[in-house]
Amino acid sequence: MMLGSGELGKEVIIELQRLGVEVVSVDRYPDAPGMQVAHRSYVINMLDGQELRSIIEKESPTLIVPEIEAIATSTLVELEKEGFKVTPNAMAVRLTMDREGIRRLASETLNIKTSPYRFAETEEEYF
Repeated sequence: MMLGSGELGKEVIIELQRLGVEVVSVDRYPDAPGMQVAHRSYVINMLDGQELRSIIEKESPTLIVPEIEAIATSTLVELEKEGFKVTPNAMAVRLTMDREGIRRLASETLNIKTSPYRFAETEEEYF
């Protein structure tokens, strides 16, 4: 199951099909590029955890591939704990949605050199 079906997702779907894999495409808008080549597709609000869970439980996929970062990550974490295989794993997906977290991980935790940065919560802090 491909969660997010943009151009990158479409290419992944095509390659999976060449390997004989049946692919279900899920995205937030109809006729997404990946939906045009997938075996089946669904249009849902990707941030709605219950909707996401419902489709995943209905299809019971062997593998869930999140290709979009605007997704109900807490639901993916739960599903992974229940035995569904998510690749990249749900924590990696959660981290990609957390721009501040990924910046702090790289700069402060892993001590990787980055450009100077700061985070603003208000317009006044930005300027």
